[in-house]
Amino acid sequence: MNNLDLIWILLSAFLVFLMQFGFSLVETGSVRSKNTINVAMKNLIDTVFGIIFFWFIGFGLMFGTDSLGLFGTDSFIIDGKDLEQNAIFFFQAMFAATAVTIVSGAVAERIKFNGYIVVAIIVSALIYPIFGHWAWNENGWLNKLGFIDFAGSTVVHSIGAWIGLIGTIVLGPRLGKFKNGKVKYFAPSNHNFIVFGVFILFFSWFGFNAGSLLKFDYEVTSILLNTLIAAVFGGFGAWIITFFHKAKVDVEIFSYGILAGLVGITAGCYELTVAQSAIVGFISSFIMHYSNEILTRYFKIDDPLSVVSIHGFTGAWGTIAVGFFANLPEGMTRIELILVQTVGVFSAFLFAIITGFILFIILYKLNLLRVRKKHEVIGLNTSEHNAKLPWVETIESIVTIMKTGNMGKKVHEERGTEVGLVARFFNILLNMLKEKNTQLKNSNKSLHKKAYFDALTSIMNRRGFLENIKEKTLFSKYSLAIIDIDKFKLINDTYGHDVGDEVLKELAKVVSNNIRDKDLFARWGGEEFVILMNTDDLQIAQNVADKIRKSIEKAVFPTVKNITASFGVSNFKNKNESFDDVLKKADKALYDAKKLGRNRVCSY
Repeated sequence: MNNLDLIWILLSAFLVFLMQFGFSLVETGSVRSKNTINVAMKNLIDTVFGIIFFWFIGFGLMFGTDSLGLFGTDSFIIDGKDLEQNAIFFFQAMFAATAVTIVSGAVAERIKFNGYIVVAIIVSALIYPIFGHWAWNENGWLNKLGFIDFAGSTVVHSIGAWIGLIGTIVLGPRLGKFKNGKVKYFAPSNHNFIVFGVFILFFSWFGFNAGSLLKFDYEVTSILLNTLIAAVFGGFGAWIITFFHKAKVDVEIFSYGILAGLVGITAGCYELTVAQSAIVGFISSFIMHYSNEILTRYFKIDDPLSVVSIHGFTGAWGTIAVGFFANLPEGMTRIELILVQTVGVFSAFLFAIITGFILFIILYKLNLLRVRKKHEVIGLNTSEHNAKLPWVETIESIVTIMKTGNMGKKVHEERGTEVGLVARFFNILLNMLKEKNTQLKNSNKSLHKKAYFDALTSIMNRRGFLENIKEKTLFSKYSLAIIDIDKFKLINDTYGHDVGDEVLKELAKVVSNNIRDKDLFARWGGEEFVILMNTDDLQIAQNVADKIRKSIEKAVFPTVKNITASFGVSNFKNKNESFDDVLKKADKALYDAKKLGRNRVCSY
């Protein structure tokens, strides 16, 4: 390795490391706001634990001395004394971190953070390195078959995606994703982050692909050009998809189409022509979109970032496409090359699915897999890291107040910030609403009183009485009395209506003072009043009525001094009788009282 090769490898490694930042932006932008901190932390964890355990175990299994074409047996925990090996390790460690990060997107928004750390360790230490040994170690069994995956469409991207696929299946969908046979769309937290992340990944991918040559010569330009053309044609294909299926250009589909083009060309960026790269990139976007539609709509697999489609299916397509387009290795036919590429793709799928299933089932048994429902609802930012975004917290507080109608609460005001200013004005608005609500309640009380109470006597009117008995079971519990002031017309004619009104008010007071707490008393109309007595015994009801009659007879009324009243009483004879039936009977009894000389109680 000369100095120029060394510089190129290290520069490429720096670019591949930058992919972690790109993935972080894409993932945080794609998930909901309540989980953005969590997924950002997972990307950081990928780098830390992925590289630690790739150094401990993974690098040796992948590039150590071969055993049976299956795994390496040395180069574990390298000591840094082999300077050339240092550069290779630095470059390959970035690839290991990338493979783990791909898993992160598929299981986002519902996996426990510590459980995900275990996933990062196992993938970087065992699953990715072992398959990497098969494909990239010169003595690996796939490598010996002639398998070609130049920069890792299958080794890195599909392996990560298939592990993510089994993770989504074992975890299950996010709460509310599939409801009543429909797929609910969870809006991304930040579309700009998705776009910015794709730009960074696009740029970093040049190091990913061209750095895999492990030397710097003119062939690098071919790899760079193929990578560029495949990516832009992936975006072009995605634009066509949105053109036919969406009213507007969809940010996610267009962005993911570029990534699909990059994933698709990664296997053959060294082997294909520019035109072939364009074809691979263009088709990759369609494979990405329609495979994701099938997984989501027909298999109900919830992959928040379309990881399985972008990295899994397009990675498989890009790898098999090498068999269709690449120059044939010596001694191999086109069919044989296609078969070898297909064997590599399916061996990656089976190996990742089996080992991934074992991993996630163990995590499930150890209760390290899925967060609790209430934690998923409040978001993993809070439940897993006790971290909150001021805007999210403020919006959630506002939504809670709106849902509960509890205007006694206030939104926290963080001074000196934009969100604090919004919270302050919301609280001012809340106070205004509280005042208006109080006024409305008072107005409703006033309207209720006007609607259901007699303005003259301040007791219930007919409407209020009927509304009050609507929910009551009257049979076998109540009796009804009708009161009519004797010769009330004469009072009005002799003394005037003002005196008559005073008589009505005074009579209402006298009766109110002589009825029991559970009895209902109302002005029925004119000089007639009704009492619904809380007893089904007609004799008791008649005695109560007679007591009230005597109180009216003894009372001193303004101007007229004394008046009398007649009473008609009845009760419910059977459960089929309605209130109107009893009212008619009480009215007949009142008529009898009037006929017999007034100032008496008659019952029916």
